[in-house]
Amino acid sequence: MLGTLSQISEASLGVFRGRDAVDRGVTRKQLARLHAARLVERVLADTYRLSAVPRSSEQELHAALLWAGDDAAAAGRSAGALYWLEGVRAETPEIVVPRTSRVRSPDVIVYRTEAHAALMLRQLRGLRVTGVEPTLVILAATLDDEAFEIACEDARRRRLTSVPALRAYLDRFAKAGRPGISTMRRLLGELDPTYPSGRRSR
Repeated sequence: MLGTLSQISEASLGVFRGRDAVDRGVTRKQLARLHAARLVERVLADTYRLSAVPRSSEQELHAALLWAGDDAAAAGRSAGALYWLEGVRAETPEIVVPRTSRVRSPDVIVYRTEAHAALMLRQLRGLRVTGVEPTLVILAATLDDEAFEIACEDARRRRLTSVPALRAYLDRFAKAGRPGISTMRRLLGELDPTYPSGRRSR
């Protein structure tokens, strides 16, 4: 049993869905026995972790994405941490799902959207994640001004994005009232458009 669970959870840092284990021949009763023996731990609905695998924020993110389903993606601070943006840490997994999804948990921050194209989804270290530009828009709404500027300038220094790319993203996807848009526009008006970490002279 544990060998099977190790195989199905190898790419997800030790977490797996109960239904995936059942598909591989592990019964619900066997899962219950492993749970009672503290060899596996239930972390979210029908989502488990192997107790022998060390905990990490990335493991928690894997669990949240498995729990939320195939349409979910890392977003916000979780996405920023995957991009290794300076100063960005995810204390709680942050994901985005379609607005029709009903997933809810006090242990996961869930964003909902109807604008799938605006997420610019990609794969990063084996995880679905929002693109850099939509990630920064969410961070603009969740970080304080200084922390957001540090993260944005780090993305520019590492050529993950640029002022023109951010402006193009806003021109295409910005909606009035969308959290983070006004903060992003204000910062773009202050930054040197060519050289990261600089501001336009006033």
